[in-house]
Parts: sequence; structure tokens; C-alpha cells
Amino acid sequence: MNDVPEVMRAFSPHIVIDNDAEDLVKLNVVEKEGEVYVEIISDKFDNSNGSFYIDAKFASLEYKRIAKREVKRLLYAYCNKLSGIDLPYGCLTGVRPTKLYYDLIGSHSNIKQYFIDNFSVEPKRAELIENVVLNQSGIYSIEDGEVDIFVNIPICPTRCRYCSFISTEIGRVKKLVPSYVEAVLEEVIALKCRIADEGLKVRSIYVGGGTPTSLTADQLKTIIEPLSEYNVEFTVEAGRPDSITEDKLKALADCCVTRISINPQTFKDQTLDILGRGHNTAQLYDAYELARKFKFDINMDLIAGLPGETFLDFKDSLSRAVALNPENITVHTLSLKRGSTLTVEGAQKTMDGTIKEMTDFSIDYLTQNEYVPYYMYRQKNMADGLENVGWCKKGKQCIYNIDYMEETTTVLSAGAGAMSKFVYHKDGRIERDCNAKGFEEYLRRKGKLI
Repeated sequence: MNDVPEVMRAFSPHIVIDNDAEDLVKLNVVEKEGEVYVEIISDKFDNSNGSFYIDAKFASLEYKRIAKREVKRLLYAYCNKLSGIDLPYGCLTGVRPTKLYYDLIGSHSNIKQYFIDNFSVEPKRAELIENVVLNQSGIYSIEDGEVDIFVNIPICPTRCRYCSFISTEIGRVKKLVPSYVEAVLEEVIALKCRIADEGLKVRSIYVGGGTPTSLTADQLKTIIEPLSEYNVEFTVEAGRPDSITEDKLKALADCCVTRISINPQTFKDQTLDILGRGHNTAQLYDAYELARKFKFDINMDLIAGLPGETFLDFKDSLSRAVALNPENITVHTLSLKRGSTLTVEGAQKTMDGTIKEMTDFSIDYLTQNEYVPYYMYRQKNMADGLENVGWCKKGKQCIYNIDYMEETTTVLSAGAGAMSKFVYHKDGRIERDCNAKGFEEYLRRKGKLI
């Protein structure tokens, strides 16, 4: 019951869960002699005419997982009938639809059709899931002894109104930054020692945030230079164009960084101002031109469903991004996250199909322009129940994104709020260990805050 109600929540605001509501939905799951019976009884539909009923036999070891899947499928059918709304991912509520696809390999000959028939996933999204899996071929790995390294620098020039990360603004912590750099450097060196002692193989390195390029060139170099020896895919987020300078880009190049992000989110200046991004489109073009002097692969993020934007606004932003010809373009759907300024100010999730029109266009347009989808994930409270998708030129997949989203590789992490994730393939389990989330609390625990 921690997971099943997410099906109903996915229909919000068309359906709202409220303990004081007049209408009651009752869910019965009964096991008798190895058979599981699922029934939904509702005030809205007469049980004899409108109830949904299923019985199925489950292997004992698979009982919980498959029973939950059947209950969610049944509940989706009920909500669909109640609201008349079709969700693009049907009864799938998890963050990683591709993970389920991988689980079904070997047991079904046509998994895409299975998603359509059994989970009510729309054909366009079922094909998208399948294409993501296909484009992970040759990179997807479940080898023991392989790790990724993640370094978190939760500092930004300003705070975007859609953001719920723990990131803090550089102006508020400028005096503490030298202590933070020192603390993270010590943690990075400790991670390197562990990797060497245990004979681990590094697959990729990712420095995120926040906006790591909020630091000075020297501060950046201090943190990442010890990682330059691994000679692997090395990504640093430089997402805010107003944080990019030539000396910082040179520092990244000198430390063997291979990938950076320069994120417009939108090419509409009015929206950028509303979001509090602190830069304009002209600065984006200048930063991109500057970065092209180096040999980085470049990613650009766009968000579908930003406040006040129309389909034509999004179409213009996407076409401008494609015209720049970056190696990667990630299309996010706006998610109203708890703690973001937009949510606090009362913004409501859009479920009228307008954002879906944008993302549908992005799938077609990026495919036509020879980009392929290679990773995806979903979040709660996403407009129109959609997704985030990473697209790339062929052969330009980001290893870290695939490893992290598919949870196939242990991630060793450093920095405030950074989460290490230990993947045990033989046991089929994942353990997590999170650093202190708050910037100052992290420094306090590291003994750097006086």
C-alpha cells in the first residue's frame, strides 16, 4: 500500500485521494489455495455491473511483486473508467520503466506489445521505452567490480523557481566555499584510495550539483584534478551559461573532462527571467561558442511545460537547440517538486494534454534530426504524466546516465547531499549511504565549519 495508491495519484487533479471524501473505494486482495483474487468495490460503480475482477496463480517467490503489479493494473482500469483519462504510461508508476523492460527480457517475445496490452502504455511510449533499451546496447553492464564516481557541488549563481535540490546560492556561502573545496578534496582522495585498495574499475566520473562552474577555475581544478588520471568518460555540469568562462573551460580540459552541459531550459528570455535563471539567450549562445573551442561533448537541457510557455515556444526552443548541434539534448517534463518555489506559490500540475503535445513533438523532431533516446526516468507530479528523456547523436551516449538510471553499477560519491549507491548483483539488492544534505551540516561533520 506504499506503492499502489500512486496509480490514483497519477490521475490528479482529475482524481484526488481524501480520507474525508464522500465516495469510497475498497480494494480486496485475497489469497486462497495459491490463487490471488483482486476486487475493487466503489460507490461510483455498482459492483455487479461495473467492478473489475481478476484471478491469477503466482509462484511463491514472485507473489508480492506480481500481485502488486496486478493490483495496480486493475486500479488503473478503475481510475481510467472513473475519469475517462488515458495516461501515457498506463499503470506504470515507477521511476524507471526500462528496468521493467529488462526484467521481462526472456519471458516475452514482444515486450513492447506486452507493455501496451498489459500495462495500458500508449504505443508511442512503449516504443520509446524499447528504443532506449536498444540504444543502451553495448554500454549497459552488470559487471561486479565496476564503479562510477559522483562529486556533488550544490552551489548555483541563483535558485531557479522549479528547483527543489539542496543547492545554495554562491552569494550566501562564498566565505565557506574554500572549506567546502578542502572537505570534498579529502573525500575524493579517500574514494581513490578505496578504489585502489579494492581493485575496482572506474567506468565514468560525473561532477554535478547545483552548478559546479559556480566555483572559480582554481577551486574546480583543486577538486577534479585528482580524478583526471582515470582516462574515462568525465562529465562536469556547467549548466548555467552565466557561470562559464574561458579559464574555467580550460581548467576542465586540462583535467581531462570529456563532457559538459550548457543548459538553456528555454530560449525565451521572458521565461528565463520568470524562472530566475539569471542569464539570457544571448549569453547562452556566447557560452556555447566559447565551449566549442575545446573538445567537449556538450549536453543541452530543455524543459517542456514551463510557466506561460506555449507549444510554439517549446518548438522554437527545441529547433534552436538542434540547430546548435550538441551531442546530447535532454528533454525534461516540468515536475512540480515539493519545496520548489513554483509549488510553494501554488502552481498546479498540468493534465490537459498541452505538455504532451510538446513532448510528442520532441520525440518526432529529434528522431528526424538523427538523435536517439538512450536513457529515461519519470518523477511524481510530472505534467501530463510524462517523462524525462536523454537524446544523443549515435555513439555519444553518456555512460554515467545509463549506469545511474538503470542502477547497474555502484556509485561512490563525495560532497554535501551526495549518495553512494552499492549494487550487489548476486544478492539482487542495492544499499545507499547519503552524506549530510545541508551545506553547513556537511562542513560541520567534516570538521571544516568553525
